[in-house]
Amino acid sequence: MPDELFINENSGVNANASSASQHYPDFTEFKTLRYFPDSRAKNCYSFLVTPGVSYQIRGTFFYDNYDNRTTLPSFQMAVDGTIVGSDFITDPYVFAYQEVTYFAQTDLTYLCLSRDSTNSVPFISAISLVNITAPFTTSGSENVSYYASGPAAADSLYLGLYLMTKSKWNFNGGSKIIRYA
Repeated sequence: MPDELFINENSGVNANASSASQHYPDFTEFKTLRYFPDSRAKNCYSFLVTPGVSYQIRGTFFYDNYDNRTTLPSFQMAVDGTIVGSDFITDPYVFAYQEVTYFAQTDLTYLCLSRDSTNSVPFISAISLVNITAPFTTSGSENVSYYASGPAAADSLYLGLYLMTKSKWNFNGGSKIIRYA
């Protein structure tokens, strides 16, 4: 769905990623992106969530050299005020993502993009927010993530810490990109 529902009006500029169809024909969300040229702004998306429920939020980035610059951008992504990634785009034609699993503390969650010391222009291709609460209880917590590995991880999430996804692999011999586990 379009991102206008989740961001302040007039925030950012939409652009086309012209080679997205060539590189990732199954990913229509890579065909456009939103970039944020205002150097003073912290650019935040807000989503309604349920407090105490485990979510996975992912920012996906397909640069495609849309701005015809010679250097890849570097900027920060934060979830609910905690920086969860920066300097993660390493190739103009390969998508990158930053993904975290956490328990929502309030009824709103925020994904924000801001400039870092390089002063690069932040952008984003897609955002996914998935409720991944498991139907079981561990270590007294009411809701536990499928990604939580045992009571210690579940307790860490419940206390407001994040689990970062380092990478995902498809061990089933397929070449498709894994969107959700």
